Order: sequence, then C-alpha cells, then structure tokens
Amino acid sequence: MNLFARIIQFVREGIHRMVPYKSIEQVERLESPLSTEMTNALHQWYLLYMNKAPWLGGEAEVKSLNLPAFISSEIARQIVLEVKWNITGRSPDGQTTDANGEVLMNPRAQFLKDELGKLFDVLRQKLEQGCAAGGMTIRPYPKDVHIHFDWTMAWGLYPLAFGNDGELTDVIFVDTYTEGRTTYTRLERHTTEGNSVRITQRAFKSNVPDTLGTEISLSEVRQWADLKPEVTVTNTDGQLFGWFKVASANSVDVDSPMGASVFAKAEDTIREADEQYSRLMWEYEGATLAIDVDPDVLKPKPGPGRKMVMPKLNQRLFRAVDAMKIGEDRYSVFSPAIRDANYINGLNQLLMRIEDQCGLSRGTISDANNVDARTATELKIVRQRSYATIADNQKALEVCLRDVVRAMDKYADLYGLAPEGDYEVSFEWDDSIVTDMSQQLEERLALMSAGVFSKQELRQWYFGETEAQAAAAIKKLQQEQQASMSAMLPKLPAPPDTPLEE
Repeated sequence: MNLFARIIQFVREGIHRMVPYKSIEQVERLESPLSTEMTNALHQWYLLYMNKAPWLGGEAEVKSLNLPAFISSEIARQIVLEVKWNITGRSPDGQTTDANGEVLMNPRAQFLKDELGKLFDVLRQKLEQGCAAGGMTIRPYPKDVHIHFDWTMAWGLYPLAFGNDGELTDVIFVDTYTEGRTTYTRLERHTTEGNSVRITQRAFKSNVPDTLGTEISLSEVRQWADLKPEVTVTNTDGQLFGWFKVASANSVDVDSPMGASVFAKAEDTIREADEQYSRLMWEYEGATLAIDVDPDVLKPKPGPGRKMVMPKLNQRLFRAVDAMKIGEDRYSVFSPAIRDANYINGLNQLLMRIEDQCGLSRGTISDANNVDARTATELKIVRQRSYATIADNQKALEVCLRDVVRAMDKYADLYGLAPEGDYEVSFEWDDSIVTDMSQQLEERLALMSAGVFSKQELRQWYFGETEAQAAAAIKKLQQEQQASMSAMLPKLPAPPDTPLEE
C-alpha cells in the first residue's frame, strides 16, 4: 500500500471514529466538551496501540517496533506488581475476632471481597489498554446475584461534563449489538445530581454502518429487555463507577480534564525509532550474501522457451548479471560488510529518549548493558524516574478501585445481594522498583528494633493485612507462644491433702 492510499485509509478510519460522536450529539442535543485536538489524539493513541501508526509501511517500508503497546504493557505491569489488597468487616455483633483469634468477616464484606477478586483477575490486561488510552472507567453492574464489570477505555467514552476536580459528572457509555446487517446501539448515560445519579437508557437500530439510525424500545432487543429507560439512585456519594486517569499532564489539550496516554509525549520519537529500526533491517537485508553469475552458467529449464533457472540450493544466493560486469571468472561473490553498529547505537539513543519522555528508567526499553555496570546507589537514582511515574499512577488506580467497591456496595443494597454490614478496604502497593523486597524487610526490621515500627505495622506491610487482621494474628501467635512455654516448664508436685502438723 503506497503512502497516498494509507493517508486515505487513515482519513476514513478517522471519519469512522467521529460519526458516532456526531450522531450522539444530535440525538442527545448536546455537544461534547472535548476539543478537536483531544478527539484526534484519542484516535491516534488507539491506532498506535493497535500497531496501525500512519507512518508504517508506505514507500519507505517503515517497520514497527510496536513500542506504544510495549510501553503501555510495561507501565501497567509495574503498577500492579505484587499489589496486596483486602476487604474485611466486623461481624454483626461488632466483634472483629472469634475466641481463637481468627478474623471475623460479615457477609457483606465477604461478598465484596469475593466479587472484587474477579476484577483483579483481568486488571493488568485492561489497565494496559487504559494506560494507552489515557484513562478508563470500571463500571460494576449486578447480574445473576453477582457483580460483573464493564471496562471502557477513554477512546470509547463520550464525556459531557466534568466536576471541579476533573471527575466525570455526566458521561455516555455506548454498547452495540449486531445481528446480521442490523446494528443495535444502546446509550447509557450517567448524570450526577447532588448526591444522586440519574441513569437513562436509549436504544437505536440501524442498517447503515457508523450511524445510530432510528430509536427503538429497549424491549425490542432481548439483551436489553429488562432495562428501565430511566432510574435515579440516591445516596451514591459519586458516580456508580471508577474513573482511572493516567497521572501525567495532558500536553495535547492543557485545558482538558481527560488524561493523556503514557506514550503521548514520545509519539514523534517513536516514529523516529521505527524509521531507524527500518534502516537497520534494510542494512541486514541489503547485505545478504549473493553470488553474481554469468547467465550461461545457469542450467536451462525443461520445456518451451528454454528459460534459465537458478540452482535449487537457495534461490536468493545466485543472481544473473551481464558477464562484462563480473570478469573472466564468470561469477562474483557479493558480501559487503554490515554497518550495523552505528545503526544500533542510534536506535539505542532514541530508545533512551523515549524512556525519558515516558517516565521510565534507563534499560526498560534501551540496552540494559549500559545500566548493569552501575553501582547500587546509581541504580537507585536511575530508577527514581520509574518510581515516581508508577507511584503516581498507583494512587490514581487506588482511588478508582475504592470508587468501584463503593458502587458494588450500593448495588448490593439495591438488589439485596448480601446482608448489610460495614467493610474496610486496604491496599499495599509494591515499591520494589527502587529497592528489592529483602532490603525493604531489613529496613523495617531495623525500625522495629528501634521502637519506631510495630509488629502490627510490619504484618500489614508484609502480608497486606488490615489492622484488625494483623492484630488478631499477633494475638494468636502470642497465645501459642505462651502455651508452648507453659508446656516446657517443669511440673510442680501437687500439694498434700492434709495440712502439715505444727
């Protein structure tokens, strides 16, 4: 595909992305606050993540390193690396532990913990896409006495309004269902009104791609027949979903509350890296060993025309050229020296620049041999950049997940999924990007010996336990130690039955 054809394809894909936006604006009689620059950037990030960058291919035959997907994957991996979480709750009678020191769980806390575990099974994969898109929503919904989760990336959202702190106060989620040539689209709008959320549902039917078509009743689509056109949920303390936004400044639209992709600041450098990588690959391909031979040396092919054919050893090894160009030997070996060192060094410099622009430490993408020889102190300084990037995004993700649990708790009330009860959510994020686990443990043990760090705090950090769990575990260990010590003491003789005579 030539460059002009790829440009036409890119424009068509852009139109495909924008048509639903215009259709939604028409039916809702509203206009999205997203600027054209922001909308185009969201679509560009989608193409880059899908390895469909507009500069790939073309006459220059630019190859891809697929860096956007790798960067997104690596940041998501480090964010959730060894994260420890828990949900606990007091028993109905107010007790936190039983007679044996075991932590008690009320049914509501146990229900939330079991259901949230399903989210963590796919969190890393979904977070990768959210990092590429600049953000995502996690929307819990009840079905079959369980909680399920719907993930929507920022490039698939239709925001209508934001709060003072950048939270989504009015947003439309789009769900589609195709049957034959007919496409059914559902618009689910969540609008905060004080301490309540109003949810509206509208369905549309179309036989023309990329358009909403005509509005129909929800009951006409089997999957949506049980949904109500409008419902208001009170006392929600916010939206009924979690909103994760990449913790970096938006340089595309500084006034937009939307987040920016983790690779947004490195787009131009990523293109340069792809072009440099393509030059390196061409160097290898252009230096492929070949033997130039006189056509008379080639054996004739059986059949009419008596065409000359190459030996079967390797079709790429022999090339027929004019005998005047190769001299009396009637063959010449083509084996030029490969100049890959300069290309590799140039590519590595670009990769290091991308690491700087994406907030990653050196050696994450570039050649790690330049990092391995450094001292422990130098490595810690190098890793500080990644630590800051990951720690900021961990805080943003924790806020999102706490909102998800809050929404789950609200649905449990509305649909009677579990008896009422208090719950406590705890998170412990790993910081081994800067220091390894053994070093962290040694530091905390030293603090505990100095009396500035308690056993309970140590258990909370090491095992990811809540305060109640750590206290109960320590109490149980102390009881077991006392019982063990008592068993080791010598038994004293029993006192006599009759008193001693004076």
